[in-house]
Amino acid sequence: MKKWTLDEADLYETGGGSYQKSHGHPAKTRRSVEVKLIHRPTGISVSQSSPMVAMSRPEATKIREQLRIELLPRLEALVAKHLHIPGR
Repeated sequence: MKKWTLDEADLYETGGGSYQKSHGHPAKTRRSVEVKLIHRPTGISVSQSSPMVAMSRPEATKIREQLRIELLPRLEALVAKHLHIPGR
């Protein structure tokens, strides 16, 4: 029997974050990244954000991808529990 997984088409992802700019010191610009995954059919969502640290935009993109990878199993478990899927 094939293991149940979330259908990527049922997911909605929002992202964002914030940054704090230090005028005159580009190396001191600090950013945080936030990712929120929403399962459209059930409305269940999970979110996580990174701490505010000095990072470049490419680093922020990598962190956003890492957060998504960490959140997907959590969302899958919550949706499976909500839908009463056996073995999950």
